[in-house]
Amino acid sequence: MPHVGSEVDANFYCLIHQMLETQRGGSILDRRTEKRLPFQAAQRIARWDGSQFPSDDQFIPVECRDLTRKGFSFLFSGEPRFSSLVVEFGVPPHALYVAAQIVRAVPVLRLPLGELKPVNSVETPADPLGSHGEQGVPMYLVGCRFIRRLRRPK
Repeated sequence: MPHVGSEVDANFYCLIHQMLETQRGGSILDRRTEKRLPFQAAQRIARWDGSQFPSDDQFIPVECRDLTRKGFSFLFSGEPRFSSLVVEFGVPPHALYVAAQIVRAVPVLRLPLGELKPVNSVETPADPLGSHGEQGVPMYLVGCRFIRRLRRPK
């Protein structure tokens, strides 16, 4: 499987810049030093073993939440049981593929209007009510760091 160096190429940076310019606003649970901007879009991810490119049926849709030049975050229905993934930005055959490493997974409640509420130590991710009685869907906010751009095998 061919890949392009350890740096994400200029086309990918251009795409990220375009996405960031169209998405402005704030974000919760912001622990990064680099400014992150909202990127609420459906993309696809697949677990990655570090060598073999995932097949198309291994990709699943996720809701991305934010994006920087160094990484992105997405919502996941459970605690991720993997540490590396491939994210597909865009739609084939013009999609870009990037390997990423999970750096954190935080339990949250997704409230009816789409806001995220951190789950405190008294609550559990399986508890659909927040500490103030808000109805919500338990999820994990997963933060990832980009590793390198990948080329999909033909």
